[in-house]
Amino acid sequence: MTRRPLLGAVSIIAFLLLPAPASAVEPAVVVDGLAFPAGIAFGSTGTMYVSERSGRLLAFDGSGGRTVVGSVPTITAGETGLLGIAVSPDDDYVYAFATEPDNTNTIWRFAVSGGDPERVVTGLPGGTYHNGGGVAFGHDRMLYVSNGETHTTTIAQDPDVLGGKVYRYTPDGDVPGDNPFAGSPAFGLGYRNPFGLAIDPVSGDPFVTENGPESHDEINRVVRGGNGGWPLISGPARGTDTSDLRGRYVDPILDYEDVIVPTGIAFAPPDERSGRHGGGLFFGAYAEQAIHRVTLDDTRTAAVDDEVFYRAREPIVAVAWGPRGLYFSTPDSIQVIPLGAIGGNSRRATSSPAASADDPIRAAPEQRSSSIAFVLFAVAAMILTGALVYAFGPKRRG
Repeated sequence: MTRRPLLGAVSIIAFLLLPAPASAVEPAVVVDGLAFPAGIAFGSTGTMYVSERSGRLLAFDGSGGRTVVGSVPTITAGETGLLGIAVSPDDDYVYAFATEPDNTNTIWRFAVSGGDPERVVTGLPGGTYHNGGGVAFGHDRMLYVSNGETHTTTIAQDPDVLGGKVYRYTPDGDVPGDNPFAGSPAFGLGYRNPFGLAIDPVSGDPFVTENGPESHDEINRVVRGGNGGWPLISGPARGTDTSDLRGRYVDPILDYEDVIVPTGIAFAPPDERSGRHGGGLFFGAYAEQAIHRVTLDDTRTAAVDDEVFYRAREPIVAVAWGPRGLYFSTPDSIQVIPLGAIGGNSRRATSSPAASADDPIRAAPEQRSSSIAFVLFAVAAMILTGALVYAFGPKRRG
């Protein structure tokens, strides 16, 4: 066998032995066997709450125990069901967005201490598609809700008609007197299907994932009395006259020509302990089967970087930041990318820290796979080095 074919064969073997890039590193599975977990939220003590689309709200404590907090009547056609959830600032309640059997949407309030859930907001437009489904508490301790226009596009621009908006309510479901449109729960207008909702921990602004038509999936910053443009504008305005829109038009933070189906959205706390992701925006993409990490500028009004942080093998539904890092759901599981993990297209993951006594949600660390990858890398490097020396080193003369 000549040296050139030998070098080619050994190089291929060495390449195959190299560890996979960071986007292929497996996160830790927190819990599986779930019925489409559509929402994840954490209490201040670390209890993890999960909504199953079929109507159950579950709680997971630090000892691995699972409790059914309650259940609500719902339907699961299309984009309906029990969807986004949020823990109240006092930790006493979990609020949830769910579609009623009559195809309207309700905001439910579950007491974490038990008992029957109660309806707080009723009569929100519902539909098989463009349903929305996000809930979050703001810095002002008010309840923010994202609701789609259910294929009735014109309602998105009317502050006096529900649908196609981000709402702002009191925790009891009343309309605050200082809302931007008098007498209306509308906080921002002009949205098509805002599925995910999260509050920026730095600016306090709500952000939503917006699902466009054949293109223009978006990430939007929602401002008080602002307007996302739909249905008159899809994607950036690019010089389109916006003077006739109610409120202040705001371009999307990000716009995608390809359909990626953005879903859950979350922010890393500014003081997150790895020091790498503080204040970063993360969102899931159902069709793309990926999680993006977005870096915002100092004003928190524009994106300066957008990268695929993790590439999965199945759709991503909910995203939340929790005690051990970035948690996300797939159609049947909750997983976590532990603190200390590095994502991105050109970076490799570091070892995952083991769960400590103060980690409420425990999962087996992924250190074994990292160790195996290191050994494979070392073996591949030795083989490749030997091949190069053999191919290009001093030749024996006969």
